[in-house]
Amino acid sequence: MATSDADEGARFEQVDWDAVEPSGGGLGRRSALFLVSLAVLAVTFWYDFAVASPDPLFRNVGLAEGLQSPFTWDVRGIDWLFAVSLLVFVFYVLYPMYENRDRTRAYFDELTNDRAATFALGYVTLFFFGGVFGPLLVGQPDPDLAATSRPPVSFATPLGRVDLFSLLVVGSLAALATWALLDRLGRDRELGGFGDVARVVVRVGLGFLATFTLFGTVFNVFSVASFRVAAGIGALVGLVWGLRWVVRSDRSFGSEHLRGTAVVLAAFLGVLVVGVELLQLVVYDLLQFDPIASGVSSTSCPASAAAPGRGTNCYGTWDYPLGTARYGQGMIPFVFSGMRVSLQVALVCSMLIVPLATFVGTVAGYVGGVVDDLLMSYTDIQQTVPAIIVYMITIHVYGRSLFVLVVVFGLFSWAGAARLVRSEVIQRREEDFVTAARSAGAGHWRIMGRHILPNVSNTVLTSVTRQIPNLILAEAAIAFLALNNIMLPSWGETISSLLRYVPDGWWMSTIPVVVLSVTVLSFSVLGDALRDVLDPRSDS
Repeated sequence: MATSDADEGARFEQVDWDAVEPSGGGLGRRSALFLVSLAVLAVTFWYDFAVASPDPLFRNVGLAEGLQSPFTWDVRGIDWLFAVSLLVFVFYVLYPMYENRDRTRAYFDELTNDRAATFALGYVTLFFFGGVFGPLLVGQPDPDLAATSRPPVSFATPLGRVDLFSLLVVGSLAALATWALLDRLGRDRELGGFGDVARVVVRVGLGFLATFTLFGTVFNVFSVASFRVAAGIGALVGLVWGLRWVVRSDRSFGSEHLRGTAVVLAAFLGVLVVGVELLQLVVYDLLQFDPIASGVSSTSCPASAAAPGRGTNCYGTWDYPLGTARYGQGMIPFVFSGMRVSLQVALVCSMLIVPLATFVGTVAGYVGGVVDDLLMSYTDIQQTVPAIIVYMITIHVYGRSLFVLVVVFGLFSWAGAARLVRSEVIQRREEDFVTAARSAGAGHWRIMGRHILPNVSNTVLTSVTRQIPNLILAEAAIAFLALNNIMLPSWGETISSLLRYVPDGWWMSTIPVVVLSVTVLSFSVLGDALRDVLDPRSDS
């Protein structure tokens, strides 16, 4: 097996897998914990199916005096698949990263050298937390007929009125443009000083986000305490984490860092002003996306009293910071519910694609001959059958559901990854460490499982990461074509159902479009960056 040579330590395939799992064929700690967790999940599934059914598994959890909306969750088939895929992700992605912290830190440092990949990694992290915990924190997009068609809350600025959502988008673009501009001007010194400050801020933010999400979810479900308590705990943890990094790092924060931060912030404000001006000219004036609701607004809005001369038009309120849909559903619950659906598609499909592609590609590449011909012929045939066609046929038998969608796309999207694995295995099977293992008497399955499989993990990981954007887009397209379960508030379903209110209710469909686009772009950028870091030979 390949071992960790000092000069090749940065290569993914030099992981000392024997240090992670025993070489004697027994179960390692990771596999044992995974099986125990899987057994607990299976018992819970049996209880839900045989005892609790037809009632929801979680019914009125956290019911307390004065609580109007107790937590109730009827766990369905897609939720069970999602739970299994989360276990796989935790034990076979996050757990090895934790056990090999030095190697993970080396990859992270190399990945963050690419600024676009850094932003993409940050967004994908938010996407994961938002998809898992978001719906538990903000709830489902329930109708509120007293707050229909409210726009995002807007502000009066010297440059004109700007709504919160547009300001967030312009601010994000301004941050990227500022970084690129200063880099172009050769301001590495200022960027370096600001970079250290930004690292502290990012750690404080991530500590706050992770802690608030965890405690906020528990407090919300079980009615233990308010969100303010969760926010206080999150702020404390974030500050401690940030200060701990400052103390442990050898950096001395002084005038150089203050100067760099001042230059970057000044440049950011300048770019932001230009961005807001463009927003006023292009979006509000040319495209008629008014930050004040007019045509579709049909109910009272408290903020309208502060709009002199604008009649009953609505400026939006902080009750719904990103506005509401036609029947008063908050746009923030729509965003997180769509995030949950996209995360389910990404994780569950990946859980099906990875083992199938790895098994078929490894066996075909290692065995060769007739087996290789048969397996590759089957993959060629399967690649000629679009998964969406199979899905359209399947829903006539089993009905429209996300469960059917992820199963069909998971079972019909692994052929490309299998071919990449096969090519990698053909190269690996002739390596010296495989010959040595074969000479030592190792069997074929042991050679494939212990010596070849770990060395093709980078190929599988990068291939699946680059396939996730296509899966998310496919789900959105199916929902847009009304071939989905219309009761599921995915981004595609939200765009399809609310697109008719453009331009008066532009925020209703624009917000999910922007979030969907950023998600797809982030996974694409991150996939390319992971390929460069984990599989540098692909550049040639």
